[in-house]
Amino acid sequence: MKPADSRKLYALFVRQLLPLLALAFILAAAGAAWVYYQAHRNEANTQREQTLDTFAQVLTKPLWDCDSVTAQGIIEAMQLQHTVHGASAPDQCAQRLIQAGQLPLQDTADTLRRTIQYVDENGRVHTLGELRVAFLPFSVLTAITDGLMQQLIIFFSMLVAALASALWTIQHTVGRPLEQLRQAMRQHHELEPIPAEWAEELTEVTQTYNAQVKELRSQARHDPLTGLGNRLLLEEHLQRAIRRALRTGRHNHILLLDLDRFKSINDAHGHAAGDEVLRVTAGRLLASVRANDTVTRLGGDEFVIITEHSDPDLIQALIQRIRLSVAQPIAWNGIELQVGASIGLAQCGRDGDTAEALLAHADAAMYLSKSTSP
Repeated sequence: MKPADSRKLYALFVRQLLPLLALAFILAAAGAAWVYYQAHRNEANTQREQTLDTFAQVLTKPLWDCDSVTAQGIIEAMQLQHTVHGASAPDQCAQRLIQAGQLPLQDTADTLRRTIQYVDENGRVHTLGELRVAFLPFSVLTAITDGLMQQLIIFFSMLVAALASALWTIQHTVGRPLEQLRQAMRQHHELEPIPAEWAEELTEVTQTYNAQVKELRSQARHDPLTGLGNRLLLEEHLQRAIRRALRTGRHNHILLLDLDRFKSINDAHGHAAGDEVLRVTAGRLLASVRANDTVTRLGGDEFVIITEHSDPDLIQALIQRIRLSVAQPIAWNGIELQVGASIGLAQCGRDGDTAEALLAHADAAMYLSKSTSP
């Protein structure tokens, strides 16, 4: 069954990383908003002070000259500033308050005052009243609309780039190697050679996997008691021997060997004695053949030998050598066990061109040998 997308490596990685990136973005955005807000507020306070000073100076002469019309125009012009909500100044000559816009009844943090003073030619200072201005309140939204949004977009773009870079890195350093390893595991093959650029952890995992595959493959093709090849390995070697015989014309021989008196040893002394006989016999068979010959255990007390000997005299000499070797006594728990060997012979090509046919012919020859032996 194909795993759900939500369980894939990249989905898990994104699921783990996104909350952290989102938290980082929120904290960064909040921090940037606060810093920009403070900077905007400081700048605005400076502008407010400059605005108050400028209009207070401009109002000084009209108010001293009792020019109410000019003073009214200046107050109205001040109220038209985009940061000003309302403004007022006293007209002492007309005994009234010049006002434009709206002013709160009580001063707030956004309501500022500036004393209007006139200095005459004798250097005397005359107080003409107080300029009162209500500015629009500061807000984080105003700060954002004035420029913070651009910074947040840049920061968000950097986060997206970081996430994309992380995904690309994971893809090349982990994703692709894991996919290659998964394909090898699905096919039950070793992954060799292991790429040199792989990370140390992936290399160690792959080496362990390769060793396990080789071990399992060896166990699947070998008899655990004797260490010889089993029926699976026998069939593989037989197929190769048949193909080689058909290709080269050299006919390999198959020897099927059955141990005489093995059942009586098992019955009289138990399976431990029988296992010892099988192990010793396997070693003697390996010692009797050449290095390029194949010795396997077919099952029970039956063994199969594939030899490249094609000369009949050499084959008979090999059979005699095997019989003499197998017939040697085997010491076990203070007693001597002894078995014999009945051997059937089959030739690739002449007696069959399939593994089944060759084994059947060798089996028939082996039983014929067993029935005619003294």
